[in-house]
Amino acid sequence: MSREILTIKGCAASEAKYQIISPVDGNVYAEVDDAEPASVDAVVARAKRAKEFLTALTDFERADLCRSTADALLSRTEELAEVIAWETGRPLASGRDEVQKAAWGLQLAAEEGVRLNSAVVPVRDRTKITMTTRHPTGIWAILSPWNFPVNIPVEYLGPALAVGNPVVWKPAPSTAASARVLWESFQSAGVPTGAINLLTTDRLPTVRALLEHPDVIGVGLTGSTATGRAVARSVPGKHLVLELGGNGPLLVYGDADLALAAKAAASGAFAASGQICSSTGRVFVEESVAERFAELVVEETKTFRLGNPFDEDTVMGPLHDQVVADRVSEQIADAVAQGARVISEPDERSWPTRTYMAAQVVTNVPVGCSLEAEESFGPVVPIVPVPDGEDLVDLANNGVHALSVGVFTKDIDRALNAARRLEFGSVIINDRAGFWELHLPFGGWEGLDSGTGRVGVPAMVQHMTQYKTTSLTINQGL
Repeated sequence: MSREILTIKGCAASEAKYQIISPVDGNVYAEVDDAEPASVDAVVARAKRAKEFLTALTDFERADLCRSTADALLSRTEELAEVIAWETGRPLASGRDEVQKAAWGLQLAAEEGVRLNSAVVPVRDRTKITMTTRHPTGIWAILSPWNFPVNIPVEYLGPALAVGNPVVWKPAPSTAASARVLWESFQSAGVPTGAINLLTTDRLPTVRALLEHPDVIGVGLTGSTATGRAVARSVPGKHLVLELGGNGPLLVYGDADLALAAKAAASGAFAASGQICSSTGRVFVEESVAERFAELVVEETKTFRLGNPFDEDTVMGPLHDQVVADRVSEQIADAVAQGARVISEPDERSWPTRTYMAAQVVTNVPVGCSLEAEESFGPVVPIVPVPDGEDLVDLANNGVHALSVGVFTKDIDRALNAARRLEFGSVIINDRAGFWELHLPFGGWEGLDSGTGRVGVPAMVQHMTQYKTTSLTINQGL
């Protein structure tokens, strides 16, 4: 498909530019303002000026802005689905679904913003009436990833707007065009200037200047574990919400509905070409049913048609970039060298770039190899046969990532006992490990490498507000 190269501008105009390379054809898709560290002060100052105006709005006025932004976003669904396809490689249908979910997230933020009820709290002092109220915390820096360039930012931006916090938002460099459309939706909805600031850059010093700015009170990040660690070290004392890497296990017991489990394993691993933090990362399955389960997963791969994301019958597009594709290939090769077997059919078609990767199933994967122990972020189901079903929970817990886990069994006692023992932010019984909706809290088990705090609109509203206690003394002489 022929096209012109887009020019993408952020709130900090820059003579310097960087390029976005599309995974669809390997060509330049856009040239983007590459903001310098010196520009951060001016952008944060814009946010600071907006803070007073945002705080003066009523909760209901901010809610109306969230709803208007949702409407503006929905009006650009087809345009945005195409941009998402060019930038991420995901099919058009997937992009449309993302826009719908993002709009719902904004509507949900509007509802949550007006539910911040005050409370009158009983106290011992009979001369006092004491109330608690919630108020915005201040300016937040938001760093969002490339895999869902509209929906994930909304998880932060919607709550921020609903409660009155200005934001400086730094999207992933490779999805700046999607970010620009979302930012324009806020502007066309009448959101005050400076409330949502789009900072486009591919420079680490610029990001560091933003995070360490003294007027930035909180940082929200969805990204890799390595990035999250670096951010946490650089901003001691600031509010932190970090939703980081995952390597979601699926536990399949011998009594499970194997067809249902296979479908969940495939959909969990192959949706968005496996580029979801809660994707199926590895499957621990009782040895007695492992062979049959693997056969069923291979059958499921046939429903995930790899192709050009602009073809309506494409289910799975290319991976985001060559770095991701190479990592997945290296992990599979490492597992095979240690005795694993690739049992899915190879894809020998010719593609425009090497980022196109068919759905793959690998069985007899040894515990501890990179394919089992590390996040893949690609379309692969690693199957680990386990002799004793009682070991499945221990194997799942023996990892550094702990976002979500799936459990398949028909035994309700076994399911609930497993849920009690599993140290993960989310435990999903008899469905894919990646099940989540925007009103649910989502994040990693504290102390492991999947982050801290919780995303999900109601949870973010709580993170982005603070308590104020007001006590009124009653004149007892009246």
